Amino acid sequence: MEKKNNFDSCGLLAAVIVLAGILVVIMFTGMWPGQDNGYNSYALQADAWRRGQLDLGQNYEWLELAIFGGKYYVSFPPFPSYILFPFVLIFGLKTPDHWIAIAVALVGAFYACRLCRKYLGSKEKALFFSSFLYLGTGMMFICVNGWVWFIAQNMCVTLSLMSLWYASEGKGGWALSFWACAVGCRPMVALYLPVLLWLLWNNRLSKQGEDTNSLRNTLSRMIKEKGYWCVGPVLIALSYMALNYARFGSVTEFGHNYLPEFTRTTTGQFNLSYFWGNLKNLLRLPSVGEGGGGALQFPTENGMAFWLATPFFITVILAWGSAVWRKMKRAETGRSSLFLLLVLPALALAHVAILCCHRTLGGWHFGNRYLLDLLPYLLLGMLFWQPSKKWFVQWNIPLFAFGAAFNFVGIVATYNHWI
Repeated sequence: MEKKNNFDSCGLLAAVIVLAGILVVIMFTGMWPGQDNGYNSYALQADAWRRGQLDLGQNYEWLELAIFGGKYYVSFPPFPSYILFPFVLIFGLKTPDHWIAIAVALVGAFYACRLCRKYLGSKEKALFFSSFLYLGTGMMFICVNGWVWFIAQNMCVTLSLMSLWYASEGKGGWALSFWACAVGCRPMVALYLPVLLWLLWNNRLSKQGEDTNSLRNTLSRMIKEKGYWCVGPVLIALSYMALNYARFGSVTEFGHNYLPEFTRTTTGQFNLSYFWGNLKNLLRLPSVGEGGGGALQFPTENGMAFWLATPFFITVILAWGSAVWRKMKRAETGRSSLFLLLVLPALALAHVAILCCHRTLGGWHFGNRYLLDLLPYLLLGMLFWQPSKKWFVQWNIPLFAFGAAFNFVGIVATYNHWI
């Protein structure tokens, strides 16, 4: 593990690399960030708050709005509107959503690189894997504009990376607060709280050189001494609950259950009956064109084979398998490493299982949009699991090359409605 530097240009270079990728997509799609955002639900919500209202005051038929008590509400978790509120005060409804989305992605790339360098100890490796995370996966699809469906997920990934970084540094107040903000973008990342707590705990052990045999005592002392870490996340959570209760009469309801597409069906938003169909979508391959010739037909609704759209999952699986093998051969010891080896995959699988019980897997998009929420946490796992041998990075080069080419062509084609 590399010692901490006061300033690391590596993270800035990672952000510049991602900016170059975003620029390529923009040039081939014409989605320049100065354009108006037609899917600006979060700005509409922030503007309603500015006017002292909780509902939008009218229907916007092209947006996914919750209908409750005859009023129209934004149906998504509210945190992005917190960010947009000061921009609404300045720009009104002409908020620079696309610029904000790009800035959020660049911050995410910066923290991804910092996290990679902390555990890999090499600038080159850190740049490679942080670039892989953003350019070799479906991340580009959600980073190039501020559309309501994508900007929240973009923010969630960035906030998750920030929370992991600050947890790795032992800064629990910042880590848990950023995690709470991420939950306010994509609620299911709440599952990964144990990973953050483990990072904070592991940081304490490494700094104080405490014996891992006294884990219970160490955890107990951390909870007693660092209770103030909870102030930020508790206040953020209370703001969500107050807003939910004021709008829908429930502290846990942010509005999605009141979307017409869910109220019109007896199975609702989540149901086990959706599981097998969605699981098949996560594994489905492109179809062969008529007559067995021509270009392959790529699905742009509800996902495709996860490993094809995001080969970074193959990287994570290889790293995890290598770590399991080393553990079995007793090449690695330590109860703390065993925790991450077992708990993180279990949380990720639980996350995927819940997603498969959702009525859709993200609607129109290229790749597997919903699975992008897992990437910050799986990146952390990969950093701990990956073997130190050179072959691991070398064999990931073709995966990165394929993922970048596949996604750049697919994303441009999808946004241009060529497929």
